Amino acid sequence: MKKIVFITTHNWDTKRQGGFHKFAEATALAGIETVFFSFPRPYYGYLMKREQLNPQIIKTLKKGVRYEVGQGAVLNVTFPTLRLPDAAGRLLPDWLMNFLLKKSLGSFKSFARKFLADAECFVFESCEGVAFVDKIRALFPQARIIYRPSDPLVYASVPERVRALERHILYTADLSLIVNQEGVEAYRASVPDFDQRVAYKVLSNGIDLDSYKKEYPVPPQLDKPNTVLYVGAWEVEWPLLFEAAERLADYSFVVVCPNYPADKVLRQVERMPNLEYVPGIKPDEVPAWITNCSVVMVPYVTDFYKDRPLGITAKYYQAMAAGKPIVAYCDTPKLTEVGVAVTYSYEDFITAIQQALAKGSQQYQFDLQGREWGEICSRFIDEIQGEV
Repeated sequence: MKKIVFITTHNWDTKRQGGFHKFAEATALAGIETVFFSFPRPYYGYLMKREQLNPQIIKTLKKGVRYEVGQGAVLNVTFPTLRLPDAAGRLLPDWLMNFLLKKSLGSFKSFARKFLADAECFVFESCEGVAFVDKIRALFPQARIIYRPSDPLVYASVPERVRALERHILYTADLSLIVNQEGVEAYRASVPDFDQRVAYKVLSNGIDLDSYKKEYPVPPQLDKPNTVLYVGAWEVEWPLLFEAAERLADYSFVVVCPNYPADKVLRQVERMPNLEYVPGIKPDEVPAWITNCSVVMVPYVTDFYKDRPLGITAKYYQAMAAGKPIVAYCDTPKLTEVGVAVTYSYEDFITAIQQALAKGSQQYQFDLQGREWGEICSRFIDEIQGEV
C-alpha cells in the first residue's frame, strides 16, 4: 500500500497517545503516504475558540500542514462545510442537516483531487465524517474502506440521523475494526442483520506500557498527600465530587478534562480547597500524572454505562499499567471482574476511595501485554492490507 487516508475528528498536533494518531504514526513510519483528514470543521468554527474549532486551525488545515514522522510524514488537512450545530436538527429535516454537513463553498472533488489522490485505503473514525463514505467510494472505487469506531454511535444522545449514517457505513465498509466485544453487542442490538451484513473483526485500543512504568517529576497539582485523579474527555459527575471533597477533607481531588464545565460548577470548584479542575494537559504528559497520583478515579455521570457501550477502555489500561488503585462510578460492571472498584451510589464511591487509598498500589487480573500499541498497530496494518 502506498497511500492511506484517516478521516477523524482530531487535529494531528494534539498528539494523542492512542487511536488514530497511533495508527497514522504507524503507517507513516511504515513508509505509507499518510493523510489525516480532520472533519467536521464547520464554517461556524471561525467564530469559536476551541481546540478543534477556531479560525486559525481551519485556515491552516484548509491549506494542509505536513508533519515529519520518522523518515515519513503525515499531511493534516480539512474541508470546511456548512454543517450546523446538532440543535438545529430539532427544526430542520435530517436530509437537510446531512446535506449541509457535506456542502462546502468549494468542491469536494477538487479537494479530493488535491489531497486524497491515489489513496488506496480510507479509514473512518466514528464521527460525522462517515457521511463522506459514498462520495469516497464513487471517487475511489478501487480503494479499501475501513470503519474504526473508537466509540460506537449507537447511544441515545447521538442524533438519529448520525446513527443512520453509522449503520450505512457499517453495511458499506469492506471491514469494520471494533474495539471490544461490548461494541459488537451494542451493534447487534441496534443494527439490523449485523452479523449477516457487516464484515467486522475485534481490534482493541492499546497502551504504551513502558511509559507507565517510569518515574516522572510530580505535577504541582499532585504535589500533596492523598491525591485522587481523573484524566479523560468524558463529563464527570460534579455533584458526586463536591460531596466527596466535602466529606474527605484530607483528600485532594483533581479533574483533568478538556470539556469546560458550566460556570456554576466552576464557581463551586473554586470555593472548595481540595477540589481542582485542570482544563487539559498535553497527551504526552498523561503518564506523569497517572503515575504520581494516589488513586485514579473515573466518576462518569450517573447511568453513563447504560447508554455508552465502551467496555474496558485505554483509560483503565493506563492506571492498571501504573499499578494504581481505581475507583469508578457508573461504568460497566465488567470492570469488577478484573479488580476495579465499580460503584453506583455516592456513598459507595466515597467508601471505595477511602479503601483504595489504603491499598497504596494494586495489581489487576487483566492481560495488558496483548494491548501494547506496537502489537496493535502491527495488526492494524496487516488488516488494512488484507493480510490477516
